[in-house]
Amino acid sequence: MAIDPAALDEYREVLGEEFTPFFVDLIDTFFTSGPEFIQTMKDALAADDAETFTRSAHTLKSNCKTFGAYEFADKAFELEKLGSAENLEEAQEKLVTLEGAYQQLVVDLEELRDSL
Repeated sequence: MAIDPAALDEYREVLGEEFTPFFVDLIDTFFTSGPEFIQTMKDALAADDAETFTRSAHTLKSNCKTFGAYEFADKAFELEKLGSAENLEEAQEKLVTLEGAYQQLVVDLEELRDSL
């Protein structure tokens, strides 16, 4: 699993009994927002809009860290840096890799959700 369970410990401690419903909702929301961020990044590439691309990559990275999906967050951070540098050609290649990694992350998050 590409999820670091230790990342969830603080949430468990703070939320107590509310942890499970909170995180299930958070995961379900991410299943909707993740593809939206990826599509926004694709659209930004097509429009040569480095600012929107960078902002979407940044938000995706931050969301993934919430779940302890650090490997995926690192991939999103690479894209964020490429967007900031306006290196959108290289970003386009790496976005394909991120999309594949997102599919695996969905599987991992489904497993996490089922284990809560």
